[in-house]
Amino acid sequence: MPWEITVAGTVHLDDITTPHGRRFRQIGGSALYFALAAAPHAPVHLNAIVGDDVEPELRRTLDGLPVDLAGLAVSDGPTFRWHAVHDFQRWVAETVAEEPGCEAEWRPHLSPEAARAEVLFLGSMRPSLQREILAQSSARLIGMDSMTCFTGPERDAVLDVVGGCDIVFLNRLELSSLVPQAPDWAAAARSLLGSSRLRALVVKAGPTGAVLMTSTSTLERPAAPVDVVIDPTGAGDAVAGGLLGLCAAAGRDDDAVLPAALEEGLSLAAVTIGTFGTEGLRRLAVGTT
Repeated sequence: MPWEITVAGTVHLDDITTPHGRRFRQIGGSALYFALAAAPHAPVHLNAIVGDDVEPELRRTLDGLPVDLAGLAVSDGPTFRWHAVHDFQRWVAETVAEEPGCEAEWRPHLSPEAARAEVLFLGSMRPSLQREILAQSSARLIGMDSMTCFTGPERDAVLDVVGGCDIVFLNRLELSSLVPQAPDWAAAARSLLGSSRLRALVVKAGPTGAVLMTSTSTLERPAAPVDVVIDPTGAGDAVAGGLLGLCAAAGRDDDAVLPAALEEGLSLAAVTIGTFGTEGLRRLAVGTT
């Protein structure tokens, strides 16, 4: 039997501009991208808040997939909305505006089934919320993500969460802001390994792939090929969903399974960036479950 997975994160509406066009009101967010990537491998318990303006669309997007929405909080306020432009020269997303909506209302509460799941992923959010979720879970394999708006200003709180996780997914800028005294991102990563339970780091590098670092090895993997990059939104969450999903399907979390799991994550990132929004991941997930 595969392990079960719990994801706690965000569900958003995204207004995205890339060199290939503009899309308005795309359903997205870390919890959704992760769940779509992980669901072909194992059952997923999704925990997030959404407005009643988007709840029906979220349910349609996940229809037919092994994703439990018992942990979904539904507000009568609007869903968080993100307006962003993707820069394909620097491979960064520049936030134009944010409409916070109901997101500040959320106080996560894991169901008994979600709390017992063997795998937990903490999407990027305030570290205080990540801490609340960690305290409710008995997972044996825990992963987390963060962003520079937290790794710099809330560095100590993020480091506290990092110490309670097994695998951390960060890019180079996030690592350097989290450990500013380190001379470079690689030294920052090495300084984190072995702190409390942390035993692996996945350093995301966009179009060049990712680096898997443990206390004994460093493995670089190129990005999976894609014909055209359309929309990079959600690619990092797809990496995490594929990696942790493969571990859940195998019922293993030892270092020997991590290289194959990273390859799966990079493969799903390629699926994600080849279309706008969740379209590519949705098609793949429905076709394989």
